[in-house]
Amino acid sequence: MKVLVLLILGLAFAVADHHHHHHDYVVKTHEDLVNYRTQCVEKVHASEELVEKYKKWQYPDDAVTHCYMECIFQKFGFYDTEHGFDVHKIHVQLAGPGVEVHESDEMHQKIAHCADSHSKEGDSCSKAYHAGMCFMNSNLQLVQHSVKV
Repeated sequence: MKVLVLLILGLAFAVADHHHHHHDYVVKTHEDLVNYRTQCVEKVHASEELVEKYKKWQYPDDAVTHCYMECIFQKFGFYDTEHGFDVHKIHVQLAGPGVEVHESDEMHQKIAHCADSHSKEGDSCSKAYHAGMCFMNSNLQLVQHSVKV
């Protein structure tokens, strides 16, 4: 009996912990974005010309930019090559600190649509890029607002 109670308690904690883990995303700031940009520019060896474009929210469809976008999303914790996009985290980031997000929200649906519709293309960098462009085309003001550009 003791073992069963421990097992049930253990399961309850595991479930609670998993649930908590899903919702403990900390909204990133503009400073975080600036740091990620610097790190990702170095990682993908983006040219000065490309860096200037990124600052203006212009993302050309080229291999370097694809991987830059992937790097940014990974730094934010939005994306990994194995699991793809975390729609919930993106939604929390866009909604801003202290806002309750729901999967039924229109924004959640838009994010999920972009993530799903680009989940099967090419390599990891191009998936991240095309989904990222989709997010921006659906919600650019929100993306910019969320990082206080």
